[in-house]
Amino acid sequence: MTATAALADPWSPEDSEIAAEPQTYVTFELSGQVFAVAVAHVREILDLQPIARLPNAPSDLLGMIDVRGEGIAVIDLAARLGLRGGLEVEEGRIVVFEFGAGGSIAVGVIADRVLSVVEIHDGEIETAPSALTRWDASVLRGVSRVAGRLTLLLALDELFGKDAQDPFDFT
Repeated sequence: MTATAALADPWSPEDSEIAAEPQTYVTFELSGQVFAVAVAHVREILDLQPIARLPNAPSDLLGMIDVRGEGIAVIDLAARLGLRGGLEVEEGRIVVFEFGAGGSIAVGVIADRVLSVVEIHDGEIETAPSALTRWDASVLRGVSRVAGRLTLLLALDELFGKDAQDPFDFT
């Protein structure tokens, strides 16, 4: 064996992808499409409850809910993503996300149904496809396949605005 061979790294780049720990995601369905959010950003999943409408709210702000004495904004994620269709609201669930500096912002979204918790390796995540339109793919961390279905991984900070100051500021 040569000195060079003895110093060579026995790991190839492919080995490091296999050895890397997978990330855990919560998957949910919205308007017939599967989405995933890192489980670290999912605070809780709630049964549907009455949503208090807010005067002069933007069209994608459905209102707010009370979660153990805390007001949580509920966003129409389908509208924010430009999706149409979906199940009747009575069949959905409210998924409460936490994001921002130290999880300082909590936002609820209505999912048609919550599917499962899955592990996805970084090597299984592709970048969002480029398109010949003005489509903004920055709201996606990437795309993966889970149980044979195309799954879109959401980038919450991009989706809800990096500069949001509080749960009701989505500028």
